[in-house]
Amino acid sequence: MKFKTILLVSNLAIVFFALITFPFGSATAQSKTDKLVFTAGPPGGAWYGLAGAVGELIKAKFPGMVVTVIPGGGVGNITLVDTGKAQLGLSISHLYKSGRDGAPPYIASVTHVRGMLEIGTSDMAIFLVKKTIPIQRIAELKEKKFPLRLTTTSKASTPALGAERLLIEYGISFDNLKSWGGSVTFTAYTDAASLIVDGHADAIIATTVPAIDELTRSVEMKWLSPEEKVVDTMVAKYGYAKNFVEAGKYLWAPKAGWTVGEPNIIIARNDVPEEVVFTLTKAICEKPEVIRNWGAHHAGFDPKTAWKNVGGLLHPGAERYFKSAGLMK
Repeated sequence: MKFKTILLVSNLAIVFFALITFPFGSATAQSKTDKLVFTAGPPGGAWYGLAGAVGELIKAKFPGMVVTVIPGGGVGNITLVDTGKAQLGLSISHLYKSGRDGAPPYIASVTHVRGMLEIGTSDMAIFLVKKTIPIQRIAELKEKKFPLRLTTTSKASTPALGAERLLIEYGISFDNLKSWGGSVTFTAYTDAASLIVDGHADAIIATTVPAIDELTRSVEMKWLSPEEKVVDTMVAKYGYAKNFVEAGKYLWAPKAGWTVGEPNIIIARNDVPEEVVFTLTKAICEKPEVIRNWGAHHAGFDPKTAWKNVGGLLHPGAERYFKSAGLMK
């Protein structure tokens, strides 16, 4: 019995030593990489489908590799990748920068995340309300203390953060909406659309995704576009892009207006093998339709400039690809 106990302790010590000596990113571990978790966006959104398409590309390049796509959000994905709960993820350039700097919405700096490439810029914080709601401007919510039943995406997502930040510029908090008799529901795009269609919610603040496009075909919605000065403030405060939405770009935008924009990026944990990231970056850039097929935000994906606006350090594998392709000096 004593011998078995000693043997067990010895084996545990060997396992522990192996874990600290051969982490995921070491040469030994790299050759055994056969599983990747890719954290995406809420179900019903373009990110979720896009991650699935990229996952299929990975499996085609690395036969036998298991790729699991999980729901997530731009804010939370930075943390999931940093802590090793996912190896790849979708996020936003300014969030990657905030994570590296340890700035809000992050408490401490992230150290294990690297950028791969920018895959397009989204129109963010789009405030859509039912046409029947007697509100024409965002400021009227506060003026009338209107009991709006608002939906947005999960608390770990960038649309929810954008919704909160947009309302704050008008002196409105989520708690204010609740105190006026309204509500705030954090949920997936498809569920948010269903709540509005079924009459259980009045509005959504999010980005434009297929589920929202479908909603606007079922229910007449109007866009409460923020004033240009509000967009300018959000750009200065948080690092958003300033996006102009041309009239007719979307079904719900018969008139032009301003909104904030976010460069979408793919991120990787720094210990994902360099060869995996190199091969994936190359595959995406040589087959850009894998990205471009996922809505207006990604239709302009340009491999030639995809390395420029990721918000921080590139993964060595991605950097190696862009340099080898002559796109980056």
